[in-house]
Amino acid sequence: MTRDYGLCLWTFGDIDFEKKCRLAADIGVDGVEVQGDVSQNPEELKKVLDEYGLKILSITPDNVDISSADDQVRKEAVQYFLDLIGWADELGADRICLHGDVGKVRGSGDEEKDWRLLVESSTEIMKKAEAHNMEVVFEVLNRYENHQIVTGKEALDLIEAVGSSQLKVLLDAYHMNIEEAAPAESLKAAGRQLGVYHIADSNRQAVGNGSADLAEQVQALDDIGYQGPIIMEMTAAGPDPFTPVKGADYLDVVTGYYETSLKKLKQWEGAEVKG
Repeated sequence: MTRDYGLCLWTFGDIDFEKKCRLAADIGVDGVEVQGDVSQNPEELKKVLDEYGLKILSITPDNVDISSADDQVRKEAVQYFLDLIGWADELGADRICLHGDVGKVRGSGDEEKDWRLLVESSTEIMKKAEAHNMEVVFEVLNRYENHQIVTGKEALDLIEAVGSSQLKVLLDAYHMNIEEAAPAESLKAAGRQLGVYHIADSNRQAVGNGSADLAEQVQALDDIGYQGPIIMEMTAAGPDPFTPVKGADYLDVVTGYYETSLKKLKQWEGAEVKG
């Protein structure tokens, strides 16, 4: 099955957008996941993406808290996503990512309230997404990054509670390695509700650098007829991924991960590597 392969631009760190796109094009991916910085001019970003022949596969959101028990914090978080939908539309994207506040590992102490606030905020966001014909994928994180939605089953429960056909799930191999007993089965359970798949090995490095059975997961994608993108999201080793161990150059490390991983993924698919 031929599909789009991409990478997350945020993983290149704090460098110029044009350089990020140049690196992605040199690696040979079809498209990228763009950071959702609504302060940037979407028309200018689109020109750069077009120059390098890169599709917009998804939008990575800022880290905001749509289920906060603080009304003002929650209101501002929801407004960010409402603004992001319009910004993404101007950019020419047809998909954004939604997820919980990364780093918030404890809720208010009232799980029912936290769930209700998450559903209410997601429902409000989806109303605008539907008006813009924008797909939204809710990313499943892990317990060390957020206290809500850490399994595919929980994401499917949220989709059912919100009741929007344009709300899908984003499953990430790295997060699944922590939370799912059988990642491939979780992908199969998501089925047609799977909107995006992020790939990295168990240590968030290149395919083959860790212990995850990523070939089995890719086979599961084929089994369910998944036609969305495979987006690589990899970082260097160490407590601070932007400062690799042993003094290596971060960009050299990460681009190397992407190059070798793309080659492996293409081998599994039987397709040629672009570039």
